[in-house]
Amino acid sequence: MFNIAYYQDLRAAGASSALIRESLECCLLKLGRGVYSVIRRCVNARHLMYAQFIDDDEWIRYHEEQAERGQQARDPALQARYREHLNRLRILSYPSYRSGDAVWGISAAYLHRIRMFDVPRGPITVINPRDSSRTAEIERRRRPTCDDVEMHEGAVTTTAARTAVDLISLLGPAAGFAAMEQVLRRHLLGDDEDLIFRLGYPPQLMDDVPGAVDELFAGPLSRMTRGSVRAKKLAKLVSPLSESYAESRTSLLLHQLGLHEFVQQVTVFDGRKQLTRLDFLLKGPSRPDSADGDGSLPAARGPGARGEPRVALYVDGTQKYADGGFDTMNKESRQHNRLLAMGYKVIRFKFNEVMSLFTFRQKLFSQAPELKQLCDRHLLL
Repeated sequence: MFNIAYYQDLRAAGASSALIRESLECCLLKLGRGVYSVIRRCVNARHLMYAQFIDDDEWIRYHEEQAERGQQARDPALQARYREHLNRLRILSYPSYRSGDAVWGISAAYLHRIRMFDVPRGPITVINPRDSSRTAEIERRRRPTCDDVEMHEGAVTTTAARTAVDLISLLGPAAGFAAMEQVLRRHLLGDDEDLIFRLGYPPQLMDDVPGAVDELFAGPLSRMTRGSVRAKKLAKLVSPLSESYAESRTSLLLHQLGLHEFVQQVTVFDGRKQLTRLDFLLKGPSRPDSADGDGSLPAARGPGARGEPRVALYVDGTQKYADGGFDTMNKESRQHNRLLAMGYKVIRFKFNEVMSLFTFRQKLFSQAPELKQLCDRHLLL
């Protein structure tokens, strides 16, 4: 797959080192030391030998289409996904794993497709019960693998749950929390987000969460040698309802501020018509008109007359506006105005605003100062 070719094979096919270097500007892509991928059928006669390594025509078509459209240079989201895919290929095609090696940490997160943010490319990270070493290509850490490894896409790696827990110490509690929520969500709902959107969330979903958390994380947490107290705190708060990395960060920020009484993915109805779905709804500690069992709130039951907080939070990415254009912006504008008329206070956060506790707190309390009185038991990490 993906037209992987190794240096020795390229040399055996007649390519000199100089020709390989020259081809990197044309039809070869370097994944790592001695590992390449053929990305197009080259018309240069000197490069025709690379055609014998093409076993994945779809990979060729992908690069030809991107070159024609120029999409990769314009679309940051597409560029980030492409880099992630190349990292997975680099890890899967590394030729010199040793006996006992298991991919872990950030490298394992790439293999499990766990979303991370602003992680620089580094060496492949593995654990090994006997060896410890470091080169520019790979970093081995001596650590027992125990029961936390599995075979994934042909590579021995730590399980998704253990990988998420390891990210707490490697990238910080916010990144680790987001990873744990992603693992929980896939465990309960699968990884087809389009299907989840069409079918909606099962009514008993949140009842299944405690058992799923215990099944996924109890073993890895019990085998941690340090940092288990912080990890157990996070495990008690994870939810399968965060639909993006930014929503997971927002959820953790609310807990850090002591605003634990919130619900996610709340459907709001305008009469009998579904108006919108809120990313977060913050509510008081004892609301007689709380969300229905399925997470929906009909307009007729608004608490505006009671003076209780009804603050709706949206966490916006830029990609939906790039995809939907003015239609999406106009639709959200109409929804926003209707929510205000129904007694909601609506606050929208950009991605960068949920990356900082200080920035998030300043904006939240400046627009909804009444929430300060609800803060209790701040989460300390």
